[in-house]
Amino acid sequence: MIKILFYYKIFSLRKPKSEDAGGFIDICADKEVMRYYGCEGAFINTFEDANKQIDWCNKQFENNAGKWIIVEQEKDTYIGDIGFFNFVEEHRRVELGYRLKKEYWGKGIISNFIAQLVKYGFTKKNYNRIEATVDERNFGSKRVLLKNGFKLEGILREFEFEFNEFVNLEVYSILKREFTDIKSHEIQ
Repeated sequence: MIKILFYYKIFSLRKPKSEDAGGFIDICADKEVMRYYGCEGAFINTFEDANKQIDWCNKQFENNAGKWIIVEQEKDTYIGDIGFFNFVEEHRRVELGYRLKKEYWGKGIISNFIAQLVKYGFTKKNYNRIEATVDERNFGSKRVLLKNGFKLEGILREFEFEFNEFVNLEVYSILKREFTDIKSHEIQ
């Protein structure tokens, strides 16, 4: 039996597997979910592309990071993904990213898993800094990061060119020395 490290209500995180390919294709086809996601990992519309994404997610575990699949425990099917990537060893810095199918929005899933992963990153992975870049128009994502103790550091003006327009990205971070196990919301 696989030990579940992260769970919230009926949801849990697990490592990606080939059966998740359809989930990646489905989430990338949802324009509302992907509206502010950016270009990296956003254009997955074939099983070949999806399997490359699964391989990339799993490779992150080899580099002191990791991208997990969010599932309903009983169904064990992809509803989103969340985790760490771009770990820089000499600076003990890592990026955090996530996405979730829209029918699961507003249920506290991402917020609770961010809280668990931040704690895990600082206490088990020895990160010094966890950062996230967010499209400035993505108010939901910004709210979730702030709720979990991240601070807005600044704006990367016209940092990416997406869908025929330049977009600003906001940089959020939390440092190990700032981290306290705040129980601003219940983590189960």
